Amino acid sequence: MKRVIFNEMMDGICIDRIIRDYRYSMPSKHVHDEYEIYYLLEGERYYFIENQTYLVKEGSIVFINKGQIHKTGVAGKPYHDRILIELKEEPFHTFLQSVCGISLVEFFSTYYGVYQLDRNGQNFVKSRLLGITDELQQKQPQYTSMVMMRLCSILIYIMRRAVQNKDNTGQLSNLANTAKHRKVSEVASYIIANPSEAKSLNYLAEHFYISKCYLSRIFKEVTGFTVSEYINIHRIQKAKELLLDTDYSISKISDLCGYESITYFEKVFFKFTETSPLRYRKQNRKAVQPIRDIVIAKQN
Repeated sequence: MKRVIFNEMMDGICIDRIIRDYRYSMPSKHVHDEYEIYYLLEGERYYFIENQTYLVKEGSIVFINKGQIHKTGVAGKPYHDRILIELKEEPFHTFLQSVCGISLVEFFSTYYGVYQLDRNGQNFVKSRLLGITDELQQKQPQYTSMVMMRLCSILIYIMRRAVQNKDNTGQLSNLANTAKHRKVSEVASYIIANPSEAKSLNYLAEHFYISKCYLSRIFKEVTGFTVSEYINIHRIQKAKELLLDTDYSISKISDLCGYESITYFEKVFFKFTETSPLRYRKQNRKAVQPIRDIVIAKQN
C-alpha cells in the first residue's frame, strides 16, 4: 500500500512524504534536471548513484546532483517512509548565493551522496523538512523566504558535518556489499572511464569474465538502464563536452566517442538531447561566449 502523507510545492521547489509497505523499486531510466534531496525516516533502501550502490538506512540523507543517474531499490523489509525534495536551479540558487554565499551548483557537485546522521542530526533535518511543509501548507507572509531559509540550514549543516569529519562525500561506509552490486559498480565505473571502448554488452561480458545474460539482468535491475543505454548516456556526455570545449568536427567527435557511423551518432545524440550535435554546439556556445569574453578582457 502507498500512503501520501503530504505533497506541497512552490516555484522551483517540490516536497512530498510517501510511505510504502510493498516491494517498490524506482521506475527505470531515472535521470532529470532537478536537484534532489532524499531523507529516509524509516526502513532501508538500496540507492544507486552514477556508478555506486549505497545502503541507505533510517536517518540517512541523500543528495543527488542534476543529471545524475539514480535509482532506489528494496533492501531488507519493503516498508519505508521517506521525504523527497526536488529543486530547480532557480529561484533557490540566487537566494542561497545572496543570503548564504553558497553556490547551489558547487554544493551538489561537491557534497552529493549519502550521509548517515546521528540522532541530533536526524532531529535537526527532520524538523527543518517538516517546517518546510508547514510553511507551504499555511502560506503565511514571506513563507517562500522561510522555506528557502530552512533549506539553506540543511545544506549548511551538511557542509559543517563534512568538514568536521574531513570527508566531503559521506559515502564510504554506506556502500552496498553484495556480489551483484559490486559487479555492477565495477562495470559502470569502467563505462564511465572508457565510454568509447565499452562497445557493447558482449564486449563487457568478455572483459569481466561473466555471463552476458547475467550481466544484462543485474545491470538493468540495479541501475534501471540497459548496458547499451548506459554506454550511450556517457558517450553523449563526452560528446557534449567535446562540442563545447574543442573545435573538432562532428565526424571526429563521433569517432572519439566510439561511434562507427556519424549517422548513428547523430541519431543517438538527438534521442538524448532532442537536438543535433551542430545545433547543440551553436546554442550552448552562445550562452558561454559572453563569460569567456569577460574573462579574456580581465586578463588583458
